[in-house]
Amino acid sequence: MRKLHYSLSIALRYLRARRRKGFVSRVTAIAIVGTFVGVATLIIVLSLMNGFENELRSRIVEFNTHILIFARTPGAWASIDSTASIIKKDPAVIATSPFIRGEALIYYDVVPGVRVKTKGAIVKGLDLKRERTVSTVIDSIAPPITSFTANGFDDGKDVPGIVLGKDLADELMIYLGEVLTLVTAPVEFRAGQIHPQTQEFRVVGFFKTGVYEFDSRFVYIDLKDAERFFDFEAATHGLGVRIDNIYSADKIDARIMERLGSVVYGSNNWIQMNRNLFSYIKVEKILMFMLLTLIILVAAFNLIAMLTMVIMEKRNEIGILRSMGASPRGVMSIFMIQGTFIGASGTALGVVVGLIICAVLKGIKIDLPPDVYFINTLPVLVSWVDVATVSLASLAICFMATVYPSWEACRMPPLDAIRYD
Repeated sequence: MRKLHYSLSIALRYLRARRRKGFVSRVTAIAIVGTFVGVATLIIVLSLMNGFENELRSRIVEFNTHILIFARTPGAWASIDSTASIIKKDPAVIATSPFIRGEALIYYDVVPGVRVKTKGAIVKGLDLKRERTVSTVIDSIAPPITSFTANGFDDGKDVPGIVLGKDLADELMIYLGEVLTLVTAPVEFRAGQIHPQTQEFRVVGFFKTGVYEFDSRFVYIDLKDAERFFDFEAATHGLGVRIDNIYSADKIDARIMERLGSVVYGSNNWIQMNRNLFSYIKVEKILMFMLLTLIILVAAFNLIAMLTMVIMEKRNEIGILRSMGASPRGVMSIFMIQGTFIGASGTALGVVVGLIICAVLKGIKIDLPPDVYFINTLPVLVSWVDVATVSLASLAICFMATVYPSWEACRMPPLDAIRYD
């Protein structure tokens, strides 16, 4: 306890000393600033990556539902309601909703007879009421709708309704109430010629998830209209399932398939469908952490240089301490405490500034090009685990940087140290 006391006391006195060579003071400041910049940068970058991952995950899950059950035969689709009843017996299942999903070409006369726009789209047929229980996309439709019925238009066309992604509608330059045509397989053979399957729809609303990939490609129609428009081979028929814990999707998926016990059904879930994407984000996060840690390592070299110069400056005092009975370990701890305190100061400053910048970025909501980054605003999510990891890593690096110069100081012979001055 006595050794720790005088080591700590002398280390704090060296830190408070005003008479210090200007170069040593500058190197000390550089070491603190380097650690501060490295820690703050790491916290900001990791928070941005956490925000991006969390935002992307939540929007993907909300849009696609948690688990998808596919009907592989027309008979399996015909009994989809009884299948839904069996699935609902699982205590983890909250709700189910049938869907039909296929691809089609949107054909729209921007200027009738003069200018035509076409665009490939993914068409999803659904039960509006039941879909609302498994995803939040329906709640984002504007204006709000309770059915796909297109009433209140006086152009004489009695056509079913359709809901478009907002980015898709902007690209097509189509507005509420206008009529478009969906063109898709299967084809019809009439008079020895091939004719595409076509159907007119009236735009009754737009949805916006904030993910460009969805808002620029998907359209919604009523489940019965989709059933008439697509035959079984031209589209995927199945059931969307919402569960209570999205991170248990793999286990619940396997449990549902075991409960169904039939090869006429297949399944998938949001974890399997997006495994590569989130694995890539995880690897990128680890690599970013390793690369940005180099900034702290550079600051650690400055810390080594600073301690080396302080030891040279205090050589005479080290000799006096040793001649008075101070142990090598006690002398070593003086400079280790001093260096660790400098590293801790930079770390603490970096944590505070990093958290402040994250709060500012979260408040101002910076816009992003959605066609590049999938989402339209810069997300920020501070993880206290990451903050603790960065802080501990910084402190560990700074502590290890103090070992070698402090060890050299304790090996200094007392008489040589005194004679040096």
